Amino acid sequence: MEGVDPRAFEYALSKITDGNVFENFAQDLLCQILGQNFMPLGGLKDKGIDGLEHCLEPSGVIKTVYQISIESDPKAKIERTLLTLQRNEIDCLRFIYVTNRIVKDKYLLEEDFYQRFGVTVECRDAAWLRGNVNKTEGTIRSYLTFIEHYFHEFTKPGKSYVLADFHKDPRIFVFLRQQWEDYRNKVRLDDLLVDSLIIFALEGTDPDKGIFLSRDEIINRIGTLVTFSPSLIEARLDRRLETLCSKPRRVNHHTKIDKYCLPYATRLEINEKNLQDIAIYETFFNCVEAKMRNQLAGQDVRVKDVRALFEGLINNIFKEQGLEFADFIIKSENVSAVERSLSDIISSTVDDSSVIPKNKSLVKATLLGVIRDVIYRGSQEEKEYLRRLSSSYMLLFLLQCDPKVATYFATLAGKTKIFVCTSLLVPALSEFPLEKPHRRHWNLLVKASQAGIKLLVNGVIIRELAGHIRKSVQVFEEEYERYKGIYTDEIAIPYIKEILIRSYFYSLLEGEKHSFHKFIDNFVTPNSQNMEEELIEWLKYNFNIEYIDEESMDVSLDMDDLKKLTDELSKYKPSERQARTDAKTALNVYALREKYNERGEAGIFGYQTWVLSKDTITQKAVTNCFGNKYCTSCYIRPDFVYNYISLAPNYDEVTKIFDTMFPTLPGISVSHHVPGEICDIVHESVKEHSEKDPARIRAILRDLTDKLKTDPNAINVHQLRHYLDDPEPLK
Repeated sequence: MEGVDPRAFEYALSKITDGNVFENFAQDLLCQILGQNFMPLGGLKDKGIDGLEHCLEPSGVIKTVYQISIESDPKAKIERTLLTLQRNEIDCLRFIYVTNRIVKDKYLLEEDFYQRFGVTVECRDAAWLRGNVNKTEGTIRSYLTFIEHYFHEFTKPGKSYVLADFHKDPRIFVFLRQQWEDYRNKVRLDDLLVDSLIIFALEGTDPDKGIFLSRDEIINRIGTLVTFSPSLIEARLDRRLETLCSKPRRVNHHTKIDKYCLPYATRLEINEKNLQDIAIYETFFNCVEAKMRNQLAGQDVRVKDVRALFEGLINNIFKEQGLEFADFIIKSENVSAVERSLSDIISSTVDDSSVIPKNKSLVKATLLGVIRDVIYRGSQEEKEYLRRLSSSYMLLFLLQCDPKVATYFATLAGKTKIFVCTSLLVPALSEFPLEKPHRRHWNLLVKASQAGIKLLVNGVIIRELAGHIRKSVQVFEEEYERYKGIYTDEIAIPYIKEILIRSYFYSLLEGEKHSFHKFIDNFVTPNSQNMEEELIEWLKYNFNIEYIDEESMDVSLDMDDLKKLTDELSKYKPSERQARTDAKTALNVYALREKYNERGEAGIFGYQTWVLSKDTITQKAVTNCFGNKYCTSCYIRPDFVYNYISLAPNYDEVTKIFDTMFPTLPGISVSHHVPGEICDIVHESVKEHSEKDPARIRAILRDLTDKLKTDPNAINVHQLRHYLDDPEPLK
């Protein structure tokens, strides 16, 4: 087995910011090096003694304690742990500290601790781990497994890496489950989300003051909350507005001006709640600030801005483990999940603060005590504040606005290769005369590429696209050029079958004064013998679509399968040539999946190679011809790319939203509009995740991901029709 590059190993270690992830990796590596298994110290699975987080006992070894830590100050961490061991009368003669950092002057540090505590301290730091990772095949396998499970490449733009636990953390499981499950027999979760955001957007409207919002203004207000294009919301907006304006009426529609506002009773209720919010917010921070200052004063420690420190902690808790924390606050279950990361989050918060180094250890311990006191024994106002923040988090989470969810889809994009077929490319070309914000297919491709998806075309697709353009030129010359005067209004133009010709006439309506040849010259030279080469360059420049020739794909197709599928598709396609093109494209994708062993290597992200198309016939033909031989479709749905990749919030956008919402006053105000059913449904999925084996979770994540990519019955199928299937191009 090939060894591990020490520089790559050291880089991977430096990216670990989750103490639980490092503990899992370090345990596996130590088991391979030492031949020992480890168990939590004294059975402290609930982390019941502060200071002994990530402490382990090697099986069969008496009075030896291992601590695995990512703390920035190893000396302070070891000292606090040794004091805790003494205080709780836990015998320890040998203490091994394992860290992903370099411990400076570790021999002096080890000698100092022996003199003070009578305990032999040994530091197994990043340099020690680097020196042992190539020790055996077992250590190499442990590292490679760690990389496969936790280390993910994505585009930001440009290649980057992120370390994330996608299967043990429940967020991805819960989000994908919610997106896939049909809640029609329980509650339509997507409708609840849209209703909540509509009510939120209308807050502040008042007919007596002439304050109303139009449909578009409601969308814009919602956009200020989610900070990314609320496309899914817009797809459902009209239907939900109609429902909300019906009895029992929650929204008033003033039809004469076609604008909306909240009823008087709702406005009064919201105003009262806003006053309550201010009182709860101030009470919470006054209480925690007083608790912190009292405890720190007893230890003769001063912190300049206690409130800012606690605000930073709440912010980090929701970023790092928002789902589990929010679920615990609302449902009071699964406390162990919250405790698992609490000390690491506190440590990171204090390390990034302005607290002076010598006080950081005491401040961390105090902060941990205060937040636990608030969570478990807090006043009614303190608990209500956290409950409201948790409800607001649930709403954002289900809008794909969560750091871990954003990272998952960014990573997924970086692992995805898509052949873009003409059913997307031709409409994209037709949108060229439109202003950029109104180019639907065009923007889908541009933003998918920017998100990290590798867009591809091959010779089959390029020849088909060139053939479509040549055919459009021929049809225009034969059927439309002499009758241009007929197509001068919006009534006649939609009846034009050819999309590029239709786009041309729309451009004339907008005042353009060019010929059809000049219109086509925006993309390629009309009637050019080198049209295919020109298209390859044009697609590369505008969409970053790469051309890959069939020889470089290095796959061979079963000619009998190709003929069989072509014959089946010929029943439905306009021509045999079209049928053969679509058959060849589909079978090429299946061959590439097999070549790169995507069935065995794709992991939780599912298959990597796809065709992007609006075609729904070819996959049915594949099933008719070959049964379950190709059980997962080769077609990725445009609405999946649109909703989850192209217009989804990226990590930086999510972070900005969280900094605005947690733990600010707006963060608790949004909770007024979050129905309890949302929290109930999420809780059931969190509970299901906690009860399943990690291997089973990984299989479910892969299955859900591929289903969302392919299945036309996915919950967001309405968005595909709304976004891409209207007559093109839009005005």
